Amino acid sequence: MKTCCLAFFVGLFILVPFLSASELNPYILQAVHAMPAGGGYASDRAAEVRLARRGVVWRPERRTLEVSPQGASPSFCSAACYMVMLRALQDWEQRQKRVVFPPELWHALRVLETHPDGALSWGRFNANGPGCAKWVHDLHAGYSFTSPEYARPGDFLKIFFSSQAGVNERGHLVIFLGIRQVDGQRYLTYWSANKRTNGFGIDKVALNDKKVCYTLFTRIINPERIADAVKLPPNDLWLAEMLTRVCRFAEMEKKCSIEKRPPS
Repeated sequence: MKTCCLAFFVGLFILVPFLSASELNPYILQAVHAMPAGGGYASDRAAEVRLARRGVVWRPERRTLEVSPQGASPSFCSAACYMVMLRALQDWEQRQKRVVFPPELWHALRVLETHPDGALSWGRFNANGPGCAKWVHDLHAGYSFTSPEYARPGDFLKIFFSSQAGVNERGHLVIFLGIRQVDGQRYLTYWSANKRTNGFGIDKVALNDKKVCYTLFTRIINPERIADAVKLPPNDLWLAEMLTRVCRFAEMEKKCSIEKRPPS
C-alpha cells in the first residue's frame, strides 16, 4: 500500500509545476504527502477535544499555531483537511520570504475545546453544508464549483451522500487527488481521515455511484486573503443554522456563488 501511495504522489507532483503559482494547491499536496498514515478514525466529542488540545494548538510564547496530526489522532475528515490547510498556509508564507500572516491571524485560526459551528474560522470550516466553501467565499480567497471535470489535485472536495445539506446531511470533506480509471470505472480519488483507511489515507468513490448526490469543490487561489479572517464577524449565523435546518443545494449555490465550472 505504501508503494502504491508513493507512486500516486510522484504522479501528482509532476502536475504541480503546471498549476498557477498563486494557487495553494501545490502546498496542499505537499502537506498531504507529509501527513502520517492511519492513526484511527473518530468523530465524537473526544476527537474534537483532542484536536483542540493536541492537534491545532495556539502557542502564546511563540505567537503561532502548532499543528500535530499525530496528536489529533484518532481524527475525522474536516479536522484532517483543516490541519493540511494550516500546514499549507505556513509553507506558502515561508516561500514568500516575508510576513503575510500576522500572529493575530494564527490566533484567529485556532481551535477551541468548545467550538460551535459557524464560530471563528474552524467553526466555519467544520460546519455542515458548504462550511469550507462559504469561508473561502467570504474571504474572497478562491471559488467553488460542482463539476469533477474541472477539478485539480489539491482542491477541497465536499462529497454529499444525501440529497440535501444541513441537519440531515451525510457528507465527507476531503482533498481531491484526481480522477482514476480502474477496470473501466472512473473514480474520484481523495485523501482525508476515512473510516476505510482507519484514519489518514487515500480512498476513492466511483463517479457514477448513486450514493454520491452532490460534489462541491473549493479552490484557494489567493492565499494572502486568508489574513482577512481576523476581520470576519465572530459568528456565521447561516452556517450555525445548518445544525437545525434543511438546506437545499440551490440555496448553497446562491449563498456561496457556486457554479458548475470555475470562472475563466
